Amino acid sequence: MNSRTTGGAALAALLMTSCGGGGSATTPAPVSAPTPVVVATPTPVAAPSPSPTPPCPTDPCEAPVERQTPPVRITLRLFVVEDPAGGVFEYKQTDDGTPIIPVNYRFRLDIIAKDAKNKETQGSGNVIWHWDDNMVDVENLTNVYHPTLRATRGGSWCATAEMDKITSNELCLAFQY
Repeated sequence: MNSRTTGGAALAALLMTSCGGGGSATTPAPVSAPTPVVVATPTPVAAPSPSPTPPCPTDPCEAPVERQTPPVRITLRLFVVEDPAGGVFEYKQTDDGTPIIPVNYRFRLDIIAKDAKNKETQGSGNVIWHWDDNMVDVENLTNVYHPTLRATRGGSWCATAEMDKITSNELCLAFQY
């Protein structure tokens, strides 16, 4: 054997021993490279535009009353007070509980008619309002059960509603500057 060949074999054995290899050379197992997963880039989708909501047949939006039975009582109440910009105004009350509404603010009244079975009714629909026109402007009377008014002068103001010969309770408000 040639000394050059023996030295090369000894060097190979030394390298295998120092690298943790055994007495025989092994072929390493093939390593597979991970295959990249293709992820589709999401395309921005515009949100569907909301379909317009049809206007309510009543104000506020609630199921319309369809009964036309004669009313036996009518309840009148203050529904909401709005500042001149249209925002809801948290009104104060006098010592006796009368709502205080600043002059030039809008307010909405509401009547609820009930029949002999205590069910809401629209009766004949012919509502007659009783109030002092010198203290309010009528802003909207499209819905006769729910008028929008505006206080124009300071003082005490009262209203009632009448339908089918039935009169509501009296609602009094204090208009203040």
